[in-house]
Amino acid sequence: MTFDVSTLTFAGGVVAFASGFFLLMHWWQVRGDRAAFLWGAANCGAGVGIFLLALQTILPAYASTVVGPLLLDVCAAGTWAAARIFNRGSVAGRPLIIAVGVWIAILIVSGATGHDQFAAAVGLVVSAFLYAAGAVEFWLSRNEQLRGRWPTISLLSLYAISIFLLAIEVSLVRPLLETPSTSWLGIIYFVGLIYAGGSAISLVTMLKERSETKYRIAALIDPLTGLANRRAFMDSAQRIFERHEGDATPTSLLAFDLYGFKRINDSFGHRTGDDVLRIFADVLSRAVRPTHSAGRIGGEEFAMVLPGCASDAALVIARRIRSAFQKDAHFVNGQSVNATVSIGVATAPEHGLSLIDVIASADGALYRAKDLGRNRVMMAARNSSDPDTVIRIA
Repeated sequence: MTFDVSTLTFAGGVVAFASGFFLLMHWWQVRGDRAAFLWGAANCGAGVGIFLLALQTILPAYASTVVGPLLLDVCAAGTWAAARIFNRGSVAGRPLIIAVGVWIAILIVSGATGHDQFAAAVGLVVSAFLYAAGAVEFWLSRNEQLRGRWPTISLLSLYAISIFLLAIEVSLVRPLLETPSTSWLGIIYFVGLIYAGGSAISLVTMLKERSETKYRIAALIDPLTGLANRRAFMDSAQRIFERHEGDATPTSLLAFDLYGFKRINDSFGHRTGDDVLRIFADVLSRAVRPTHSAGRIGGEEFAMVLPGCASDAALVIARRIRSAFQKDAHFVNGQSVNATVSIGVATAPEHGLSLIDVIASADGALYRAKDLGRNRVMMAARNSSDPDTVIRIA
């Protein structure tokens, strides 16, 4: 079976340009996706370069032998830069431009001195290396679970291999002015078609998935403090209690209320009030271990769940948090705010078996601490006949 080489080459250019246009349209809708813009521009440029190769019998010789290959080389660098931006957020633009400029200058000089075939082979080898480097970028960031990551790695790797094989053919077999044959090395035609379309779809899939994940996380995070919001905290706490349901592992819950928060807002302004909330969130974050869960329940109310933590250990943690916050929030923005926190502590199974029971016990201890004075840590009573356990701090 034979193939029309020019038709296959032209088809590859159409698919490359169309995939680039598809990515640019995505970028037009989501301007923050810089990787889509750069990758799309590279694909469009590659499509133009392939068109120039396909029309070598019509266009001037320099268009197919110089402009087209150089454009494809530059677009390979653009694809690598897009991969790096997607996975690392940025790329050093000036060094990249200088490196590409030097590379192109070497190729031009080589071609001008009669080493056309050498220049073409070197350009292909460097392009193959850049596509392979793009695959490595996605592989190094594989901890971010994205469905399109492995297809993109596979496509970039396959394309890099096919270009490298083409470089071997150019340097050892084929005259420079001929397009690749449809032998097994001519697989570049088919790989190019699959790569151009598949990589564009995979990249957009990953960008959308990342955006959805960002919004989903944002919906569970309190924007002011960076802690879990009420919904996320309750879901996390429920999972922790269910995990230890039926065993003897203690799970403690701390309920926090910042004292006189309305006074702080009225006296020092809402900006200072927000800073006080951030300070307390920072104190909680320093106290949280990987297995713990902390969140802002609402206003100046916070909570923390401590799995595997008995009453005595929970009291020690509560005291540390109270002390650290009193110290950190004494002066805020150069003003003597003297913010403090009251804390209620309850532990399962001592104060109930369910999350609701323990929350109710911790809230009861918190409100009794507030009634008795500020800046206190109080343990919930084990039952209605037990006296309240109050730990006076200040």
